[in-house]
Amino acid sequence: MKLIPLILPSCLASAQALGQRLNFTVDATGRGCPPGSVSATISPDAQVMTFGFDKLQAYIGPGYDLAARTSNCGVHITINRPNSHVQYAVVENTYHGYEHLDKSITLTLLSTLYRSDNAGQVMTTSAAIPGSGVGQTFTRTVAVPETEYLWSTCGSNSTLWMLSERISLTSRERGVEGKFQDEGEGVVPLTRQLRLL
Repeated sequence: MKLIPLILPSCLASAQALGQRLNFTVDATGRGCPPGSVSATISPDAQVMTFGFDKLQAYIGPGYDLAARTSNCGVHITINRPNSHVQYAVVENTYHGYEHLDKSITLTLLSTLYRSDNAGQVMTTSAAIPGSGVGQTFTRTVAVPETEYLWSTCGSNSTLWMLSERISLTSRERGVEGKFQDEGEGVVPLTRQLRLL
């Protein structure tokens, strides 16, 4: 999984002023993210936050039960900033990863994001990745309509975001086996980014 760009409204002095002092904490729970399997980094300019999901895996085919076809991970992201009047909004999602699936299999990525103090406003994005049959990397960017932007809390130095990632495998043919998993050699199967503009 990959990108979520964030836009800054007119009340922000500058993106650089935000980035130089921005810090965050991350806590992950769920079957698809056992302890230590979710990494989080932020770019030097604090405009791109990247999450890596090492164990968000799914399986389909003979020998696997139906539950193995899906996996989920919940991530609590607390972003702190020195200026309580600085806001940012989620405006884009990008998924990046590696698939080695039969051409009859489709990997579906589903993400939801909301602010902990405003669960009624939820941003949902998804992407369908068809199997290549040979193994390849993929990147999918999903833009968020302006009317659906999610803004950080105004007047508060800290915002708690609730991010949910869900993956699932489906197949057009019966009896076909597929695995979306860690391929080894340092390849992270799925990454996603939050981007602050």
